Amino acid sequence: MKKLFLMGMLCLIVNLVFSQEQDSVRQYNLDEVVVSSTRANTQLKNIPQKVEIIDKGMLQSLPLSNMADVLKTSANLDIIQYPGLSSTIGMRGFSPSAHARSYTLLLLNGNPLGTTNISCLDKDLVERVEIIKGPYSTLYGSDAMGGVINIITKSPVAKNTGSAEVGFGSYGNLKLSGSVNGILSTKSLFRIGFTRNEQRLDYRIGNSNMLKMSEKGKSMLDKASFGDVMKNSTWQYNQVNGQYVFNISDRWATGFDLIYFNANDIKTPGNYWGSYGQSKKDIDRINLYGTLRRKTDNSNFYFSPYFTQEANANYTDNSDSSFVSFNSNLREYGFKMHDNFSLGHFKIVAGADLDVYRYESDRFKGKATPTNPYSPNHQNTKAAMFSQVTYSNGGLDVNGGLRYNDISYNIEKNDSLQGTGGSETYHNLNPSLGVQYKLPGNVKLHSSYGTGFSVPDAFRVAGFYAVSEYLAAWDYWWVKNYMGNPDLKPESSSTIDLGVSYSTPNKFLFLDLTYFATQHSDKIIETTLDSVVVNQNKVAYDVTSYKNANNSAMNGMELVSSTNLGALFGNEFKLEIYGNLTYIFNNTVDETFVSSGGKDSIVTRDLLYARKSNANFGVVYDNYKGLITRLHARYIGSRLEKDNFSKLRPGLTAEHYYTNGGYTAKDKILQHPEYLVFDYSVAYSVNNYRFGITVSNIFNENYTEKDGYNMPGRMLMASYSYSF
Repeated sequence: MKKLFLMGMLCLIVNLVFSQEQDSVRQYNLDEVVVSSTRANTQLKNIPQKVEIIDKGMLQSLPLSNMADVLKTSANLDIIQYPGLSSTIGMRGFSPSAHARSYTLLLLNGNPLGTTNISCLDKDLVERVEIIKGPYSTLYGSDAMGGVINIITKSPVAKNTGSAEVGFGSYGNLKLSGSVNGILSTKSLFRIGFTRNEQRLDYRIGNSNMLKMSEKGKSMLDKASFGDVMKNSTWQYNQVNGQYVFNISDRWATGFDLIYFNANDIKTPGNYWGSYGQSKKDIDRINLYGTLRRKTDNSNFYFSPYFTQEANANYTDNSDSSFVSFNSNLREYGFKMHDNFSLGHFKIVAGADLDVYRYESDRFKGKATPTNPYSPNHQNTKAAMFSQVTYSNGGLDVNGGLRYNDISYNIEKNDSLQGTGGSETYHNLNPSLGVQYKLPGNVKLHSSYGTGFSVPDAFRVAGFYAVSEYLAAWDYWWVKNYMGNPDLKPESSSTIDLGVSYSTPNKFLFLDLTYFATQHSDKIIETTLDSVVVNQNKVAYDVTSYKNANNSAMNGMELVSSTNLGALFGNEFKLEIYGNLTYIFNNTVDETFVSSGGKDSIVTRDLLYARKSNANFGVVYDNYKGLITRLHARYIGSRLEKDNFSKLRPGLTAEHYYTNGGYTAKDKILQHPEYLVFDYSVAYSVNNYRFGITVSNIFNENYTEKDGYNMPGRMLMASYSYSF
């Protein structure tokens, strides 16, 4: 059945190709895209660093709504994702973390997104996504060790236009969206958009696997989960965005962007077995950005103050009588400022940034009865100056930059966490260099070097807290203790990549192969303390804490390829076959252990949560007359995770644990299987109307992005939109 479906889709596409009438050429040339993330308005073709673009066509044709699903499907990223709009991402071997700041910096139009939870952004307001792989700390500071994802939103244009869309799908999925763009005066433009998306029924887990799976792999997923319902998995959210632009003169312009995201009563299943209890949460986030620009023939000044706030409220359970057991408030504010100049073959960008990160939280064991939080309140203030020089002449492109960071860190005293508080200041320099040379025959050689720097999270530095849950089905109290380490050092990294690319002038073929290698110093990892003395001389056992590893190294390669068969027919249509692969050769950390005899030993271990390989591939057909269809697949490589559910999966025993890469059976590490997920979409536009059908997870794959949290199976969605 699966093979017949794939053959049928390919036959349909080929039939459509050879039944085309003549029409004007409409080919989107990514090489000419100006990459905003460079802060120097540089075209993609002139950037030595590894940059990937998710364009408007890809965004429209993927059967996905939130940006977490878009990114994991199309960009070969690692992700930790839970049901209930929760996800974090990593790239190039930097593991994602569900409970800490990410090594991947998330930006919205060049400013901080204000969250690491990329699920809380709908793709409706997105024009394109710029993904810079490798450290880009020279231009954006810390938290850009693995790379930068810059989400570019749709901007007001000098037309009076609008659109409305309605969609219905599986599991009571309903989507309503609309936008209006207009001219207020000869000098001012605006754009307003609204999206409501909801899933009113619990989703059903997939019941099959495309790739051959062992009995151990099925046991990890739990054989009972195949085709089962993921209870307590409904959600709903609203997103409103507004933009305003005022052209003061031919040179000066100002404006603002506002985004409000609200999601109440999001159900959280805990895990497939519900052992953590079924609960719910609320999310409120606001993003406000201002802009002031001055553009002349050879310079471009940009100043953008910003403010973001995200509030999360987590409830004890999913009943009407539940109360908020934990809430957090994250605020980020500051400004981005730069000016770039053109001097012949040189471009110079120089600027200054101020970024303030403020985190506060409260935890309750009863209504209005506080208890110790998971982390002390804390604030980071980062001030920086930077400059980068770009040279382009003939076939040579070179850029080099330097950033000076002044980072102050303040942790507030909290008696319930046994924390005395404190502050710290760090100073560091981040250099970068990129070189690209175009050889005869449309071949390009490219290489870049960059460094990264990241200060520890507050919960890893200070405090002690315990989390417990009574599992009635097993008459068992699950308890986990955590303690910070005030002696943690900041993390740093250096990355070099080398690559070669080839493209034909008519865009028939494109290939790029890049090798990268990273040295990650003082990486912060978890460690277990046998016992710790806590409040009133009580002793806590089996305590999770944190320490700096000796060294961490990762290297791998990335392949990007595409061929557009439409180029052989004068680009009268687009029939593109594409494939992208990321493969990690080595991703390890050196960890020091002290034996009972007091002797140190260093063990090299494979990193958790980072997959050995990720890939996506597919075929897209666009007749440039309104019909576009895409068959897309995502290969999800194997990953390592600690088994936290051994009591819930008695079929998994010590012999099933991963005992390579520096681990023993005592570590309870599971090597999760590989998965293959297919999506399909087709849309037809006629006049001002657009009709679309999408199927995500066509073959009903049962898979996880985080152990114990099975993802949705097949989902069908039909949509209708009208533009005016």
